[in-house]
Amino acid sequence: MKSLKNKIFLLFVSILLMVQGIAFWTLYHANKNQEDAEIKNRLTMGITIFTELFDRRLAYLSAFTHIAANDHGVKKVFDNEDIRHLLLSLNNNRQRINTDLAMAISVDGVITGQLQRHFIHSTPSPEIIESANRSTIQAGHELGLQFRYPSWLTSSQQSQIYIIDNVLYQISISPIKSGSKNVGWLAFGFEVNQALANEFKSITHLQTDFILKEQGEFTLTASSKQNVKMSNKEKLVLAKLVNQNITPEQYIATYTTISQFNKRELGVYMYSLRENIVSLLEEQWLQILLLAALTLFASLSGAYLIAASISKPINRLVAHAKKIAAGHFEQKITFTEKNEIGQLANEFNHMQLALAQREEAIIRLANHDLLTDLPNRHRLNEVLSELKNEHFMMVHLNLSRLKDVNATLGYDVGDLVIQTLAIRLQAISQQQHVQLLVHLGADEFILILDTMEINGVSAQVNKALEDVFCFQGISLQLQVRMGIAFYPEHTSDVTRLVQMADTALHHTRNNGSLIQVYQPNLDINSVERLNLINDLRQAIPCNQFELHFQPKLCLYSLKVMHVEALVRWTHPTLGMIPPDNFIPIAEKTGQIEGLTRWVFVAALMQCTEWNKLGLDINISVNISAENLKEPDFYEFVCKMMTIQNIKPQQITLEVTESSVVDDPKSAIKLLGKFKDYGFRISIDDYGTGYSSLAQLKQLPVHELKIDKSFIQRLEHDIDDQIIVRSTIDLAHNMGLKVVAEGIEDEFSLLWLAQYNCELAQGYFISRPKPASELTPWLLNPPKFTKSI
Repeated sequence: MKSLKNKIFLLFVSILLMVQGIAFWTLYHANKNQEDAEIKNRLTMGITIFTELFDRRLAYLSAFTHIAANDHGVKKVFDNEDIRHLLLSLNNNRQRINTDLAMAISVDGVITGQLQRHFIHSTPSPEIIESANRSTIQAGHELGLQFRYPSWLTSSQQSQIYIIDNVLYQISISPIKSGSKNVGWLAFGFEVNQALANEFKSITHLQTDFILKEQGEFTLTASSKQNVKMSNKEKLVLAKLVNQNITPEQYIATYTTISQFNKRELGVYMYSLRENIVSLLEEQWLQILLLAALTLFASLSGAYLIAASISKPINRLVAHAKKIAAGHFEQKITFTEKNEIGQLANEFNHMQLALAQREEAIIRLANHDLLTDLPNRHRLNEVLSELKNEHFMMVHLNLSRLKDVNATLGYDVGDLVIQTLAIRLQAISQQQHVQLLVHLGADEFILILDTMEINGVSAQVNKALEDVFCFQGISLQLQVRMGIAFYPEHTSDVTRLVQMADTALHHTRNNGSLIQVYQPNLDINSVERLNLINDLRQAIPCNQFELHFQPKLCLYSLKVMHVEALVRWTHPTLGMIPPDNFIPIAEKTGQIEGLTRWVFVAALMQCTEWNKLGLDINISVNISAENLKEPDFYEFVCKMMTIQNIKPQQITLEVTESSVVDDPKSAIKLLGKFKDYGFRISIDDYGTGYSSLAQLKQLPVHELKIDKSFIQRLEHDIDDQIIVRSTIDLAHNMGLKVVAEGIEDEFSLLWLAQYNCELAQGYFISRPKPASELTPWLLNPPKFTKSI
């Protein structure tokens, strides 16, 4: 069988012959009168040829070792304790390239098999595996011993020099893999001997000696047959001189290092008598030219034939690989050859089948949800693009109370609930008017139906959910909310239709309903809110905020000595935006911290301006729950007070009940620090939060601010009058003052004055105004009648 490895080997030989022909051709064209140049070229050519051939020999040996290590027959007997079968397997592989040494090494580094070539000097022993001519192959004496150089087993170096009984072997080691597991190593080697030296001599016409250098001592390991009478001692003397770049006049010589290992160095020394080389150049240049021409011709012919034989099946494999890359998996590739190309073709077919199966699985995963095995969002988009010319209804469903299930019973039970809902909805999806059921993820599903009957769909869904879900004795009634959108009635954009159904579903959460059909006005708040979130980040840097101030009337003196700072946002395109629209956004997006600090600084600056005018006005500034959580908020406030030179008695900090309820201990501690500093502390929107009387007793506050929801209906609601009067009495009994906000009529103002409320605030007294309008009002306030 002409294997691929043999073809590659022949290609390497062809390349070597081509290099040799080029070297000889260069020698022919060299200046024959320049003896030193010719000698230098000859030595350079010798080393070049040696390096090329030695490297090819190494590459050939490494490639063979790697192939042998992957041989199934070797793997099969490798772990077998029958040493003879292992040795026979090693010998079978060794015979392929006629190596002089073969070894098998276990994963523990023990030599489990070793074969060496020995010259026959006596009757072969029973350990001899094979004999031929003057040499035998028999088991080595290191069998069963620990491999001497364990670091070689994991080294990336292609070859090593191994010494057994003063015999040098050039070996290559390759791991044996069982799957991804390393089960041992194979090693094959060629002996560095006289035959090798003779081979190089026959090619280079230079005497070739292999010298082992150790601690300054030179040892001759192999030498080519000599055409000059030189003893081994003389050869070693010459080697030492050449190693020191000193060459006797009667010789030409060179050397190169082959390998350095274990503080030893193996080198090759190539030399000849100067007169022999010169005479050879003079007498045989025509023969050299002819030989070079023949070698070149043979090399080119061999290279062409080999390239053709290899490239043809490889081109077929390349063409087939392109078909696989294009997604065509149905056609297989066949090869009648039983060599490596044939094996590679079989692997291509296996790979093609695996890719087809994997692509099918990937497509399913891409279009289906893992939890419910229902079509997912990707499949929804594909189906919607196919339904552009039809009329259909989209129902976006959301499972109620799933968060409670997850929090109480765990997410595994929550997944079971979702799977149960999916199974029940599938019963609906099997009806003719249902075109698709999709699981978007979590507890959200989408139904696409060609019917437009909302009540009928709702009845079918509710019927499917009639049976309760039971888990470990706990019964749960499944319930869904539905957002509905119609195509093309609501939009001709199928992508926009999904958003509309989601908007309708979101509206059911806000108003507590179970079904909501999309209406255009449902989009207004959500779109505006999204725009405000984006625009709010630039509002402070772009100076879009301003403060308005609402006066607080003292019901005892009928004078205005207090105002509340209220922030207003002048949007560049939307105009004035009420605080109720952007304050919650700032709190949820983490921007309330910067906004409060801006308001506080702006209020201090306005206080400074009023002080200059002789107006002693106390300014109330609203502080959110997030500000109370800031670690440096107290230091910031104190620093700004110092910079603006404002007395703390001129500033009231208003906090809501909810901001204290979130973290009472920390909030009370911080408010106590503010009170100790001299600030007035006020509880804003009192009565709408969840603080207890026990907690109110602990708060370091000066006043309560009754929410406007209790004030605006005082004239017509007796219950509100009772609540407000009780709150005023409670505050006074606790030593607190009372502020009432939301006063919009004279009755409320007179009633509050009658029951000893200290401060009043509302549109009936004055609307919030910018400082430019409020300052003249403060300088010349209106006259309030004494009847108050």
